[in-house]
Amino acid sequence: MSRAHVELRDELGAYALAQLDGGRHADVQAHLATCPACRAHLAEIAPAADALRGVDRAGDAFLPAPAELDDRISRALPRPSRGVGRWLPVGAAIAAAAVAVAVTAVVTGEQTPTVIAVPRVTVADGVTATVGLVDHTWGLEIKLEAAGLSADERFEVWVLGKDGRSYDAGAFLGVGATTIVCDMSSSVLLDDAASFRVVDAGGEEVIAASLPHPG
Repeated sequence: MSRAHVELRDELGAYALAQLDGGRHADVQAHLATCPACRAHLAEIAPAADALRGVDRAGDAFLPAPAELDDRISRALPRPSRGVGRWLPVGAAIAAAAVAVAVTAVVTGEQTPTVIAVPRVTVADGVTATVGLVDHTWGLEIKLEAAGLSADERFEVWVLGKDGRSYDAGAFLGVGATTIVCDMSSSVLLDDAASFRVVDAGGEEVIAASLPHPG
């Protein structure tokens, strides 16, 4: 996953809330035209952004925020990948927090996505990895934690569908012995997915697993 991709993905919250200036808005729009993973993420947060824009205040009176709101927002924000370490721009961080607030305001109770553990993961020598799955309506999210992947080498993630097709789930840079945490997205649904694999720059498989289908 390139640095430019991560920077543009981080601004999707501000984009959904129409808070980007003209130039940056155009950059994100151009990126969305070529990136199915970011389009899927935008589709997921768009309803919350719409709800936030529709919130009106009654005079000058606001309901007090619950004491645990800061923790709930922190848990709702995405974990940064250690492969491309950076701070969120202030505007993007505020927009992401605003979307998280909108979600808690329009949904009764706190809804945490169910992460499905992948029990058996095959890895190359010197590599360790754990994998979790989240089955979304738009596709499959892969939560990957791995160590032992060559520093600065590009790794691609692919999901193999039951139809035999390979679905792109993104790419990231290795960071050596340090554990990298990545959330990757694929357009194929879990029910239609058979397995996933991570390959190095030479096309060699370094992480692979068959995908469970609960229920």
